[in-house]
Amino acid sequence: MPHQSRNLRYRKLLAASCIGALGLGLLASPAGAAPAKHPQPGSSTLEAVPEVLGPIEATGDSYPWSSLTHARVPADVSELGYLEEEFFLRGEANVYGNPEGELQVVTENVPYTNHLLVRRPAKKADSSGVVLVDILNASNGFPGEDHLRRMWDWAVEEGHTIIGVTSKPIQVDALKNFDAERYAPLSWDTAEAEREPIIADRDDPSSFDPFMVVPGAEEGLAWDIITQVGTLLESRQGRAVLGGQHAKTVLLMGQSQSGIYLNTYASNFHEPVTEANRGPVFDGYLNTVGAVLERPLAQAQTGGLVTVPGSEPALDVPFITVTSEGDAGLFGAATLAEKELPENRRHWQVPGTPHTDLLSPVIPADAEIYRSGRLPNTAVHDEAFRSTLNTFPLEPAIVAATESLINWSKRNREAAPSQWFEQSAGQLVRGADGNAAGGLRYGLLEHPLGQFLGAAHPGAVYGSMELISAEEFAQSYGTRSAYLELVGKVDTKLIEQGYLTEWGQRYFAEVANDLLDRIGVPAGTK
Repeated sequence: MPHQSRNLRYRKLLAASCIGALGLGLLASPAGAAPAKHPQPGSSTLEAVPEVLGPIEATGDSYPWSSLTHARVPADVSELGYLEEEFFLRGEANVYGNPEGELQVVTENVPYTNHLLVRRPAKKADSSGVVLVDILNASNGFPGEDHLRRMWDWAVEEGHTIIGVTSKPIQVDALKNFDAERYAPLSWDTAEAEREPIIADRDDPSSFDPFMVVPGAEEGLAWDIITQVGTLLESRQGRAVLGGQHAKTVLLMGQSQSGIYLNTYASNFHEPVTEANRGPVFDGYLNTVGAVLERPLAQAQTGGLVTVPGSEPALDVPFITVTSEGDAGLFGAATLAEKELPENRRHWQVPGTPHTDLLSPVIPADAEIYRSGRLPNTAVHDEAFRSTLNTFPLEPAIVAATESLINWSKRNREAAPSQWFEQSAGQLVRGADGNAAGGLRYGLLEHPLGQFLGAAHPGAVYGSMELISAEEFAQSYGTRSAYLELVGKVDTKLIEQGYLTEWGQRYFAEVANDLLDRIGVPAGTK
């Protein structure tokens, strides 16, 4: 189903007003907004364009949280022709409820100041015009850039911009721990409250609950904040955030807990936001490992994060959910069962894959995480632990889904059909090799080098694998080159079908060669 193009869409005149005092790092929002054709409850916050402060100056002593120069493996984005900039957004957001499925405003016009982290091509000419807005994951209690980890190399190759938006008060608390002066303006507070910073105990990690409610703050501000990132990118003010580049295609993404946020947003807010703005502010949605769950709209209902069944309504923009095998253990296989979907939705379920990648280099260094009052995963520094981790990648499917959403939005080229795990009695079916049956089967699983489990144990976000021996490999496949040719044939066909990109095929080849090295397969052809 085609939807209204971003380039042809009606744009609010007031959102195109003068940019303002950019030299001072402050962009003035419009004094008012054009009324919606059919006003919704609290529609002014559904079409408002927030003020922008920034870019926030970075120095040797004060720099953005999650800056890649302070990642687990430090990177200088300027060497890649990119810029890394931080902005604050200031506006008003409503708190909502949805009793009996009807959206209602609970509290109006709560002032907020929120945090954006932008990575974009330094030169306007190098920009693809694709902007990927990622709802930063709060499952570790800090703003987690999960999609950046998954697609950074590919995004740079393509010239895409990635924007991370802080999505929860517990993350704001972490930012204030990290640099109290830099992040002093940030607020999701609905009332004045005396509270101490939330600091995880290094000696008692289990005492820290990253899903805790922050007293005096409100998680339910997230929905209008997310919307206003979209309205900002639609406006001329948004070009300042993008360095003068034009946002031609804007996708909203979420992984895991943020994928649950994404489901909630699409089900409850896509339609009223589209109506208020006379067209969608996001051109498509990507949910990675967030299953079909949603969360309550307001903090008072949650006590942290309580998931509710997802409705998956039909939308006028495309929506793709990429599911790992590990999600079956986290959310229950029944939540992943095959079902009829609206024509603009797809589910790609990928057997053999874990819920998350613990080995990504694009993660803040341990010292940075401790500084935020949170706890890093130190087990990844243990070589014995690392050697057991399942390295079957979900990244190629995520990148292929993103490209499919871009093509679907820009060219009305529909994504490849859904692919579902095979299930029986609410459990994943496994073949003789121990691998899950059905789903989107890449060459590395069609010609397996062992058993790839999506979860190392029930509820684990990481997986495990058990590789075949060199003797078993020789008996099954012969030589390294013969094996890589088999895998390549499968993956080439999947490229033609739209389930894989050339970038993803190269990624799989790297993983396959690493696994062959571990098995001890000679590099030659004999």
